[in-house]
Amino acid sequence: MTVIIEAAPRSEEGKGASRRLRKQGLVPAVIYGGETEAQSVTFKNNELVKAVANVAFLTSVVEVSVDGAAQKVLVKSLQRHPSTGDVMHVDLLRIAEDKTIATRIPLEFVNAEKSEGVKAQGGRLSVEAKLAEVRCLPKDLPASLIVDAIDGQLGQIFHLSDAQLPEGVELVALLKGGDHNQPIARIGKAKR
Repeated sequence: MTVIIEAAPRSEEGKGASRRLRKQGLVPAVIYGGETEAQSVTFKNNELVKAVANVAFLTSVVEVSVDGAAQKVLVKSLQRHPSTGDVMHVDLLRIAEDKTIATRIPLEFVNAEKSEGVKAQGGRLSVEAKLAEVRCLPKDLPASLIVDAIDGQLGQIFHLSDAQLPEGVELVALLKGGDHNQPIARIGKAKR
């Protein structure tokens, strides 16, 4: 699923200009990377709030339209106000369809409640990692990685290698070799 959002170019830069933009209901952003120069843009705050509410905005390819020209990007950084949580600034990285990207996507744990470790042995799934870094072409980027816990037993630890990888997707940690197959969840005794 591709998220599409409209942006407008901006010429003013700096803290003062950014404050003025925010007072006008706009959020400053920058699009960088690829063969093109960095481009300063603004998003309407209400449109950005809707986009950010969708988790796919932060973890998948986003299409940004600036003056009718669409660019495919990944959200690299999203700065929020410390007390209000409002989005203050967004950094977007341009991507090319034919170049491999590395980004973090959510881990989705399924069927834990149906596993013997939870259902019959009185355990519960405790998640230790919610994101995993993957490397793939933009067209192969999944919305999430599924970890099926159906065969889970009490005391079992799930590792990165237990995630189901779609065709063309690699886990960055496992490419490093050695002992990078980190634990991501476990079925432990449920606290009463």
